[in-house]
Amino acid sequence: MYAKKLLLKLCTTFVATFIFLSACGGGQELHFTAFNNVPVIVQSRGKTISSAAEEKINALLDELNAEFSATVKTSTVYKINSMAQGEKTEISPRFKYIADVLAEMRAFTEGKFDISVYPLTLLWQFAPNFPVLKFSVPTQEEIDDALSLCGLDKFSFNEYAEKSVDGAKIDFGGALKGYAADEIAQILKEDGATRGYVNVGGSSLNLLSVDNVAIVHPRKSGNILSVKINKKNVAVSTSGDYERYYISDGKTYSHILNPDTGYPTNTGVVSATVIGKNGLILDALSTALCLFSHDFNCPEKGELYRFIKKILSAPEFCDFKIFAVCDDGENKQILTNKKQGVFALLDNDYSVIYID
Repeated sequence: MYAKKLLLKLCTTFVATFIFLSACGGGQELHFTAFNNVPVIVQSRGKTISSAAEEKINALLDELNAEFSATVKTSTVYKINSMAQGEKTEISPRFKYIADVLAEMRAFTEGKFDISVYPLTLLWQFAPNFPVLKFSVPTQEEIDDALSLCGLDKFSFNEYAEKSVDGAKIDFGGALKGYAADEIAQILKEDGATRGYVNVGGSSLNLLSVDNVAIVHPRKSGNILSVKINKKNVAVSTSGDYERYYISDGKTYSHILNPDTGYPTNTGVVSATVIGKNGLILDALSTALCLFSHDFNCPEKGELYRFIKKILSAPEFCDFKIFAVCDDGENKQILTNKKQGVFALLDNDYSVIYID
């Protein structure tokens, strides 16, 4: 019923050398846990991570959990979700910054990425405890009731957070991993590291310097793409319908929920990877890409194709690398703005559709 994969893998032509250097003190890999048991891997190549940097990483993860956890009863998010209409909860400048950025991403993604869909997440039993033993598909009435509580227009974030509707709830889990990866990478750089990476949850990376990223196949074991990384300090985010899901009566229900319909995604997009800058934004974009429908017969007429063009037309996103893997069981396509040479296709069952 439940499958969890590492969505991204790191590759280098000097793997054996690096492992040797790590064993001899020339590098280090640390493991942390954040956000309700999300694994965090921090690796520095050619330099040992200082104890001060390790303490800063631990402190950062504790702070983020204290602000953004939807399950810790003392957290800012938990307080906001528990408060009644008209009540206020004080928020930090960091909280306001992240909420404002994600509100902008909600507008840019035409509502597809929305931190206020937490009532739906709870209804579909992807939170607070996943997986549950007895999953049941919600009724249409239950979905409509949950949808009535969704929408960022029900919240305001200034010095205080307020909400206008009882029962409205937010959850930052869809984007906070990317933010955490960027912040940890900054700690590493301040510590003197120039090579290595941060991997939060297997789906959000910050690469100080690596040669390639391998994207896990959403339908088979192994990888589907290997992408060259020609810049330093790059963020990577992958979302997919195969990371968390339930199966009921032979039908699969993904954890990626459509704010328009209230149902799990069913667009033909099975995974989406975005490579660029700012993990917070990349997490939002990769999730949204999974929620735009793909036209297998005429891709350029589909919502997905149009949205990728929209991303690439934005000056701040124009140099992003995008890989959207689409599969309806018969047709298998990958939409990307990069030509082969930048990436290697590892499954020839898929055809590549280039978007300029």
